[in-house]
Amino acid sequence: MAADANNEKLIARYLLGDLPEEQQVEIEDRAFADKEYLALVTAVENDLIDDYVRRELSQAERQKFESRFLASAERRKRVEFAKALARVPVALERTVISQPAQWTWRDSLYAFFVGLNPALKFAMVGGMLFFLMGGVWLFGETMRLRNQLAQLQSQNQTQKNELQQQVEAEHRRNEELNAQLAQEKQQREQSDESLRQFSETGDETSPAPRPVVASLILLPGLSRGGGEKAHLAMPDDSRLVRLQIGIDPDEPYKTFAVELRTAAGRQVWTRENLTARTRGRARAVSLTLPASVLKSGDYELRLSGRQEGGASEDIGFYYFNVKKR
Repeated sequence: MAADANNEKLIARYLLGDLPEEQQVEIEDRAFADKEYLALVTAVENDLIDDYVRRELSQAERQKFESRFLASAERRKRVEFAKALARVPVALERTVISQPAQWTWRDSLYAFFVGLNPALKFAMVGGMLFFLMGGVWLFGETMRLRNQLAQLQSQNQTQKNELQQQVEAEHRRNEELNAQLAQEKQQREQSDESLRQFSETGDETSPAPRPVVASLILLPGLSRGGGEKAHLAMPDDSRLVRLQIGIDPDEPYKTFAVELRTAAGRQVWTRENLTARTRGRARAVSLTLPASVLKSGDYELRLSGRQEGGASEDIGFYYFNVKKR
């Protein structure tokens, strides 16, 4: 009971505008979420109206009530209706109706309305219409708030699903990148091991035979389709392939990267941190790779350059054909 009394006092201060903004927001949020608390706020509001009509409020409370509560046209109508109801008991005391003991409640109700003067009848009918309209308005507001709440919940669920899909897509992308990096690392380790084996001697007394190296010079400006393509005739016993990639002597890049793909787009070789060599006016990037990674067919080589502390930029694309014999 003490808690209810405290709540009613707090709500009365809220209705009179005598609370800080934070507490007003708390009361409004709670009334929106709790139907019982909303009913308590409505009851305290009715009690304030009755106290104002009966002149039971203090002077300060009346001033706050009139400045805040009567600012709404809807609330002014409720106050006028309460004033009209307050005059009903006085009119009833002046109306004497003799009622036989055998009258029913319907007869009593009829006699009650018959004994009222026209002004009170009009006030009673207006009051019933007001309550009916108020009930319809309250029902409409409740349904509107419920629809808004349902829409907000639906939007939150949609956003949650979208975020979940983004997280899953990012997770799959990370897995694909990790798998690609692992494949490239394994490919590089295998090529490094092949090159190391080629460079080591197999016998201390007699040097190992030098591996067969197939060479090809790629010049810039060759197109993918039409025109002439560079051709690499590679013997079956070739162990290494050396590519000389010609570039513009005025290229400002410090290091270069190479990506080799088949005509179908499958990556077969990559290498980074390559440097260019200059001979006279010619400048080229050298690339050595195992002959086993190349099969007969068409290939595309993408050359990109990187300056110190800068991003990688494409320099050109080179196209050539491999034919094993």
